[in-house]
Parts: sequence; structure tokens; C-alpha cells
Amino acid sequence: MAFPCIRGHHIYASLLSSKSVIVDLGGHKGEFSSILIEKHGCTSHVIEAMPNLYAGIKQHQQLYAYHFAAGSLDGTMEFHVSSNPESNSLRLKSEDHVETIIVPTISISSFMNRFAITRIDLLKMDIEGAEIDVIRGMSDELLQSIPQITVEFHDFIPEMKLEQDVADCIERLKSLRFACIVFSRHTHFDVLFLNTRHCSLFVILQGRITKYIHGFGRIIRRFLG
Repeated sequence: MAFPCIRGHHIYASLLSSKSVIVDLGGHKGEFSSILIEKHGCTSHVIEAMPNLYAGIKQHQQLYAYHFAAGSLDGTMEFHVSSNPESNSLRLKSEDHVETIIVPTISISSFMNRFAITRIDLLKMDIEGAEIDVIRGMSDELLQSIPQITVEFHDFIPEMKLEQDVADCIERLKSLRFACIVFSRHTHFDVLFLNTRHCSLFVILQGRITKYIHGFGRIIRRFLG
């Protein structure tokens, strides 16, 4: 499948190979990266802010883990821990808030310089609202060098009030010649940005068609129970 959905993130698989480099922001226990490494033989750098999740990532010669929260600046920030490991956040205390800890933060450009990462072939973001700060902290040149970016925006959480911020990020990436394919139905829960310098118009059209095929499949599954 050209546009598989990997743990809630659609990607364009045909751009990946054994030479590809993934940067996985909000890597949890490395599941997303491990699937792509197994499938394509690529290398992944996983950034995870939650100490116990970071400690649970099984590192090897193709999967490297780092204990940071990705953001726009280097330093430290408060990190709100939830009883639901999918809801830990720099931005918002959830209803299941357990504690607040201090975590190191790092920008993408600093991360690349510090760990000698020369390129990113796929950037994945699932960082509970901090994706806005990450994108704002990246230069146009750095963004334009990335063939594809898959993002879980968090405008589906009303308390975060991210609707305009998400719209601004999407417009910026479009201005940098990214095609935006929103695979989620009502919000921007699953968005794939394809760099038109690396993808033909046919591929982008194929992605948009895939969006509706997958959506129709979800409707059929709900109908069938």
C-alpha cells in the first residue's frame, strides 16, 4: 500500500528505503519507528519526553532514543504527566493529571547539530500540542529539505484552543510547496504533508483518493458493526 496508516499516521511509503532517516517526535515506546524499520530497513531517531516511556524504548543500531521534549527552543519546561500515557503534554494538564515534572527541551535544528543528523526523510509528530512550537521553531530551509511530514495536530482538544495555530502552520507549509492531505474526518488528527519537490502531482492525487477510500472503509465498518 502506497499510503499505509502506521499507528494513526498516514505516510507515503514509496519515499522510504534502507537509506532513509526518520525523526520520530513523541515516540512513546518506539512502536511507529519499529514498524518502519522492520518494513523498510531505515534508521530512526526517537525523541520521547516521558522518562518511563523513554526508558522502555529498545535501542539498537537502527533505532536511537533521546530523552527530550521537542520544542522551539533548548532548555527545560514543565511536563504534565497523565494517568493516560497518550495524554502527557507540555501544554495542558489533562483531566487525568498525575504530576508535573521538569524535562529537557530541544529544537529540531539543535537536535540535528548535536547528534550529527544530516537529513530527515520523514518527520513524525505526535506531541500533544507542542507540534505548533516545533514547526514555528524550524527554518524555512530546514522544512523544505524534508520530503514528508506526518502530524497529529491537537485542534480536536477544545481546551488547547489551537484552531488558528494549526491553520497558520498548514498555510506556512503550503507556502513552502507542501501538499496537505488531511486523512482525519473532522479535525487535523492525521495530516500528511508531501513536499512537491519529491512527489509528483500524480502521487498527491493518489494520496487524496486514498483518503476517501479509507474514509469510505471506516463508514462501512461502522455500518457493519
